[in-house]
Amino acid sequence: MVDKLLLPFSLLSDPEGRVIKEWEVWTETDGGIAKPSIFAIGKDDSIRWAYIGRDFADRPTDEELFNSLRGGD
Repeated sequence: MVDKLLLPFSLLSDPEGRVIKEWEVWTETDGGIAKPSIFAIGKDDSIRWAYIGRDFADRPTDEELFNSLRGGD
């Protein structure tokens, strides 16, 4: 996916659900599903920004995401 989209960063795939359970974004509703979540991880492995939505429709806008990574409002 990174090559297809020409992204300058890695994407995490979690087919067994280990990370979503460890990072507490797993929910038992709807038969078990992850809350919509975005974590921006820095080169030093710190979480630079996190967004955990309430439901499948609760997602940040692109502008919110990119502003947070730039250190904006």
